Amino acid sequence: MTKKIKSPFLLGVDEAGRGSWAGPVVAAACALQEGKEYPFAMFLRDSKQLSPKKREEIFAMIQESMKLGQCFVWVGVIGSDIIDRVGIREANRRAMEEALRQVLVRMEHDSGIIKIDGRDNYEFPGIAPERVKYIVRGDTFVPEIQAASILAKVSRDHIMEELAIFYPEYGFEKHKWYGTRLHEKNLELHRPSVLHRKSYATIKKLILEREWIW
Repeated sequence: MTKKIKSPFLLGVDEAGRGSWAGPVVAAACALQEGKEYPFAMFLRDSKQLSPKKREEIFAMIQESMKLGQCFVWVGVIGSDIIDRVGIREANRRAMEEALRQVLVRMEHDSGIIKIDGRDNYEFPGIAPERVKYIVRGDTFVPEIQAASILAKVSRDHIMEELAIFYPEYGFEKHKWYGTRLHEKNLELHRPSVLHRKSYATIKKLILEREWIW
C-alpha cells in the first residue's frame, strides 16, 4: 500500500506536447513536501530552458525522491485519437485530471492548493474550483510546477522516442514531432501516420490537398 503524503504540501501541474503535430499530450502532477530540501531543487527550471541531459538528470532525482516516499508524482497520457475526437484543450484537461486524481488519492483529503501552469481554468470533477490556482508562466518560477514540467516533458520524450523506432521516416530526432519545414516535407513524402493529429490545420490541409483516405 502506498504511503500517503501528509499536508502541508505543494502540488503543481504542467503539460507537454500540446502544440505537437503528433503523439499524445502528457500532463504531470507533482507533490512536494513543503519545507523539505530536495536534492534537485536548485536545478529546477522551466523544462524548455534545460538541456535534454539536465532534464533527464532531474527526472531521475525526482523519481528517486518518489521511491523514498518524499514526494509523489503521476503522469496522465491522452493519445492523438482522443485529441482528434475531443480537441486538444479537452484532451489536455483529461491528461491533467488523470495525473491529479492519482496524486490526490495518495494525499491527505482536502488539503492544499493545486497550482497549474497557464490560464485554461479547467474544471475537474471532485475538486472545488477554489482549490485550483492558474499561474501564467508558472513553469518559470513555481518549483512544484517546474518539477511537473520536467516530468511531463521527459515522460513524453520517452514515449515519442519509443514510437519513433517504428516511424523513422518522419525525422523525430530533429523536430520531436513538432511543426517544422522538415516535418512537413516528410509528411508530404510519407503521408501522416496513425500518430498524427489529423484535426490539426496543417495535417488536415495535407490530407485534403492530397485526397488521402482514412
